Amino acid sequence: MSKTTAQGPTTESIEQMGMMQVLADARLSVEAKAMVAQGFYTGVSQEVSTVIPLKDGADPDLGLLRHLVIAGWGEELGHYLEILDVREISAPEALRKAQLAVRSGTALFAAGSLATSTGLHCLLSIHHGLADEHSLAVLARLLQAAQSAEVDSVLAHMCRGRGVYDDYVQAQALYADVDGGLLTSVAQPMAPVRLLQTGCLAFNAQGQRMSMQRTLDVASINVDKPPMANILSCLQRADVIAEGDTLCSSHNWREADQQDAIGMMTGLVPLSLANPGAHPLPGQISLEAHARRCPAARQALECCRASELFINGAGQRGIPASQVMSATFPVGIDIRRTGASQLLLEIEGPFCNPSAATNLLNELADVLMDRSEWND
Repeated sequence: MSKTTAQGPTTESIEQMGMMQVLADARLSVEAKAMVAQGFYTGVSQEVSTVIPLKDGADPDLGLLRHLVIAGWGEELGHYLEILDVREISAPEALRKAQLAVRSGTALFAAGSLATSTGLHCLLSIHHGLADEHSLAVLARLLQAAQSAEVDSVLAHMCRGRGVYDDYVQAQALYADVDGGLLTSVAQPMAPVRLLQTGCLAFNAQGQRMSMQRTLDVASINVDKPPMANILSCLQRADVIAEGDTLCSSHNWREADQQDAIGMMTGLVPLSLANPGAHPLPGQISLEAHARRCPAARQALECCRASELFINGAGQRGIPASQVMSATFPVGIDIRRTGASQLLLEIEGPFCNPSAATNLLNELADVLMDRSEWND
């Protein structure tokens, strides 16, 4: 990640080493520390990204964004915000430039402003150890609000979000001392899901990642058997799983009074194919936090990370799947409500047979809309 010459470290490498030290010393949640450690180990930092529409006449140099970042993450981390020149390039190229700045370790935050046919936009990427998708949505909302509201009020809101996150980090340290009794339900042996190499979700890890999606009009969503449980039941019948009984999902650990928190508060949770309707994880703190002291939690977390299938349970991404540079899990499924009686279903991965994956998507859609015998 760093560069040296015969004369010693370059200015760039010294800056990167300083950034890494600030990140390592930052007061972060256990989930965030896991993302930071992964980046240090692999040399590639995971990022989360979004595109924020701005009003005409907004600050093109994004000085306001810098103030918001410092208010939300502090001066030391905010120092590593890189404002990029993305003029004269396409929107996808501009977003990719911001993503690469974070992934390569040259910035913790990278942003650029770009005028398109639909108006002015801010393209933003943040190190995943510092933000999850929920944080991006909060930041986007405040950046937009700051264009027509009192800036001091918006900055104060951002500071409060930082304080709520600090409280969450402190609570993790306290609750992590609680014994693992709450995790007895995940203590039994579990095996990560492996996908059939000849099934509809067969993938080539070196292939091009693609996504397929359907918008579903659902007359009524059955609260006794929610979409996630339906999806799990269908996957068992679809002949796509070679072995294993546990796949990975995600959970946003924010409580009702923590919705404005700024930081990484999303963690991994196991989903059991044997019990599709079960709550993914008991308790009030993340699996990553429990795993520091509880062997059952460590087992569950390792199983999650080894799964070849991920079902998003934490919230909507800020960019389309086609613009995500890479994914931790080979195959992903996303099911989310987009209206009172509307769902969006998406499957993504480097599929060996895209038409077979599309057929499975359509079959799952039929089940969710009560058009198939799989739902009996």
